[in-house]
Amino acid sequence: MRTHRWTTLAGVVAMLLTTIAPLTLLTTSAAATSIGATSVGATSVGATSAGPTFAAPPATSPACPKDAKDTGPATCLLRAGTGGGDQPLPRVTAGRGPLTARDLQEAYRLPSDWLGGGQSVAVVTPYDNPEAGDELAEYRKANGMPPCDADFPCFKKINQRGGDTPPAPSPAWAVHSSVGLQLAAAACPNCKLLLVQADDPSLASMAAAVDQAAAQGATAVVPMWGVAEYDGQNALAAHFDHAPTTVVAPSGVGFNSGGRQILPTAYPSVIAVGGTQLYRDPATTRGWNESAWRDTASGCSMYAPRPAWQPAGACGSRRTVADVAAVASSDTPVQVYSTSLGGWGTAAGTPVAAAFIAGVYGLAGTDSATPAGKRLYAASQYLNDIVAGSNGACGGGRICTAVRGYDGPSGMGTPNGTGAF
Repeated sequence: MRTHRWTTLAGVVAMLLTTIAPLTLLTTSAAATSIGATSVGATSVGATSAGPTFAAPPATSPACPKDAKDTGPATCLLRAGTGGGDQPLPRVTAGRGPLTARDLQEAYRLPSDWLGGGQSVAVVTPYDNPEAGDELAEYRKANGMPPCDADFPCFKKINQRGGDTPPAPSPAWAVHSSVGLQLAAAACPNCKLLLVQADDPSLASMAAAVDQAAAQGATAVVPMWGVAEYDGQNALAAHFDHAPTTVVAPSGVGFNSGGRQILPTAYPSVIAVGGTQLYRDPATTRGWNESAWRDTASGCSMYAPRPAWQPAGACGSRRTVADVAAVASSDTPVQVYSTSLGGWGTAAGTPVAAAFIAGVYGLAGTDSATPAGKRLYAASQYLNDIVAGSNGACGGGRICTAVRGYDGPSGMGTPNGTGAF
């Protein structure tokens, strides 16, 4: 593997750790030589013995460009943590720890070793990540996946026009592309992966990149970003409606009682993905404990209409976010490999969940004229109903509280196999 490093690496890492006042960073367990190595009950700084403990620093700091805004250009929604360097963080067999691909496959009962051949998942981000292929190779190797090589050409990178000339690089956005590719691969190791890099973070460029991903025949497309809703947004809705290609997007950050969600998530044709907290719990029948993440997004769209397949609820005739969910909590992050993070680290945020769900759609490989949302809402028996956790104060209402059946933070639930996808 190449040893290239971004010339701005030190600045990027410093930015990741100082953009906000981070939560307490917890100590890292002794490095293991592979992800398959295990560490049981690693104790963290300030942790008590009463509950699960961390085996690695949580993903607490925004992996964002310094000029990221809540309006206009695409907003960064990802959180990242450093700490592993050249070695994968140790896998844990009990309690909370950085989740590996195998952990995720087990938690969501995915037949990842057998399905996904002939399918492709596209990740859409702005700017270039020159190291995307090498980073993906490192992740695949550590997680026991087949390499992307001449025998299995499973990675391709293009610009928003379908060409090979990349846009300008961005170390911060590069983390997003790496996380997207690796989490899609975690769900579907046999899927081909396409990275479509937009010229810039404008909604117009991002929409063109999504169009290109669909034109390339992707089974599922995941934009790793969000743009605040605005009056007139429905004029671009067609760019995110490419059935039978399924567009999957992160729900965002935080309960929004004011009715302002993010795009493309709020568009009726898009599968909106919320976030959960997930950790091993042998006391449960499932073997895992999962609840709505306190920082996931939910709420009513200000401008987008409710799709026909979504039941009327708290939002009336408007779109409700989210539809489905997967792990995204900064307390139970996933393992990732990124040059911009100095090697192995952790990631959290609803883009993590969205990329994983895009991989689940690739794994399912469903080619149907029935809208993906309609299939999802009709197949609750293939989803884990999330009934604990909340992301806001709404008087216990399902718009921000996980309850039986549909709720805003987790939608219809999390994957229990591929039957709903």
